[in-house]
Amino acid sequence: MAKKFETPKGTRDFLPSEMRTRRVVFDRLRRFFELYGFDEIDTPAFEYLEVLTLKSGPAAEKEIYAFDDKAGRRLGLRFDLTSSTGRVAASHAELPRPLHRYQIGKVWRYDAPQAGRYREFYQADADVFGSYSTDCEVEILLMATEVLRGFDLPEYKLLLNSRKILDAQVRVSGIPPEKKADALRALDKLHKIGKDGVRKEFVAYGLTEAQFERFFDVIVVDTLAQATERVGADDKGREGVAELEEIFAKAERLGFSDKLQFDWTLVRGLDYYTGPIFEAHAKSAAGFGSFGGGGRYDDLVGLYGGQPQGAVGFSFGVERLIGLLEERGGAAQKGSRALLVAAADPEQVAAAERLSLALRRAGVAVRFVGAMKRDKLFKYSTATELLQLVIVGEEEAKSGVYSLRDGATRQERKLDQAGLVAALSGT
Repeated sequence: MAKKFETPKGTRDFLPSEMRTRRVVFDRLRRFFELYGFDEIDTPAFEYLEVLTLKSGPAAEKEIYAFDDKAGRRLGLRFDLTSSTGRVAASHAELPRPLHRYQIGKVWRYDAPQAGRYREFYQADADVFGSYSTDCEVEILLMATEVLRGFDLPEYKLLLNSRKILDAQVRVSGIPPEKKADALRALDKLHKIGKDGVRKEFVAYGLTEAQFERFFDVIVVDTLAQATERVGADDKGREGVAELEEIFAKAERLGFSDKLQFDWTLVRGLDYYTGPIFEAHAKSAAGFGSFGGGGRYDDLVGLYGGQPQGAVGFSFGVERLIGLLEERGGAAQKGSRALLVAAADPEQVAAAERLSLALRRAGVAVRFVGAMKRDKLFKYSTATELLQLVIVGEEEAKSGVYSLRDGATRQERKLDQAGLVAALSGT
């Protein structure tokens, strides 16, 4: 018996019915990005490893599929789209600013697979480079809410916090600067391990329980007004609060502030964020939870050797977004399906093929299957979900009038070629 091969752990095959759903999602994301004036770019699937680790540090190499090419150069598969975008923005100063860019592509991470998380997956990013205004955050967040409205996903929140506020809270707590990353890394696990788990993480990182208690006294806030009190005279902290207040006020004027929520627990793991951060959350029976996020990262382009400039972006985790839509039945729309055309007998194959070609040239998708007996054709139509079909026999070939059969309703309509085009355009 021949050996059967499986996909590598954390990867999947997508069969035609799944790809139709995915195509609907990708096309809708692309349409909304372009409605908001973002231009598409693409970047290599692999980069020099230094490009990938520059913004996230050597620790990121644990999650990167790294390898040496035949010339001994150290390379890696991209683990997000932002590193490559930072390189592009730094290398192409000729592109007018503000630069509105989007990208949809595969990324790879050597991570433990779980619900909605794989080692090969798609991200869909939109970013603005060249502005420090909170108008960019508002535009990005507004676009995200419109994308989700277009998917009819009402039960979600965009959680907001600021790295400026978090950094100030660390300083006010008396945690040494060299331990800031450890403290925030521990806080980032709060929803998974609870307060006692975070306390243990603090101790494991070499911090004291007294520092933990002081940190939690400062960090736990319900409102931005409380955050202002906790950061005290820390200028950067107060600046962070003011920026979030601006974002909420502008969102209220635009009518989407009900989708935004301040969340003191939000950290966002990547260290390159410099200001407001945000994350999309929804209730999920399968545990998808967070399905997108982003924030401001003003230092990134300068890190890659370009002119320092403001930058802010949002990334949709496409696999989790699709999972949420499927939970709610929102991904049931399967996209365009082809018309099934067959010849009633071998003598009519040429006529059926000519009809297929004419319909394709008119913009109608057609799958031609040659000569096929009616009972076999109907079974094939059901199995492939190609429920619109035309059988070309001798009479149809002579008259130019065809029976368009709907496999779902079993109804038939007599139509000429122009009528077929009118009936099937957009299907």
